[in-house]
Amino acid sequence: MQFLIIGIIFVIIVLAIDKTILNRNNQTVEQPTTPNQKNIDFSKYTTKHYIMTQTELIFYRELKKVTDELEATIFPQVDLERIIQVSDNNNIDRNRIKSRSIDFTIVNNKNCKIISCIELDDYTHNTEKAKPADNFKNTLFQTVNIPLHRIKVNNNYNLEELKTILQSDINRNI
Repeated sequence: MQFLIIGIIFVIIVLAIDKTILNRNNQTVEQPTTPNQKNIDFSKYTTKHYIMTQTELIFYRELKKVTDELEATIFPQVDLERIIQVSDNNNIDRNRIKSRSIDFTIVNNKNCKIISCIELDDYTHNTEKAKPADNFKNTLFQTVNIPLHRIKVNNNYNLEELKTILQSDINRNI
């Protein structure tokens, strides 16, 4: 019985000392959530504040007028891995789509099925560096049978034309 009481007192003392060390100088030492986080400098991370550029936001607002009428929803900046899967899940092919996104993914409101995707092409898509990436996306979307529309950045967008394009994609998906 004495050993049990001595053991309990010992545990209480150890816990009190441990708590005192952790709270020394009124600073709390947070335990990392995983062992791999011990040496990570989180101060290197900052927010980008915006999910879209101003050009994309202007187009989004115009496109939303059309999708609202067609009972569809726009998801901006969707990672390709969210809408395209590699059939054998090998890393070489996954890495080709990893860290890439599509500007706008249009889905049906009823079941969230993908209707089509849109890339908003500004002047950067005319560079030699961008052309292989654009060609890759074009071929990829054609292969997986998701309509991909490339819309040139403009001051005015033809909403009737956008509606016709999306309505055609909706009819194709029925």
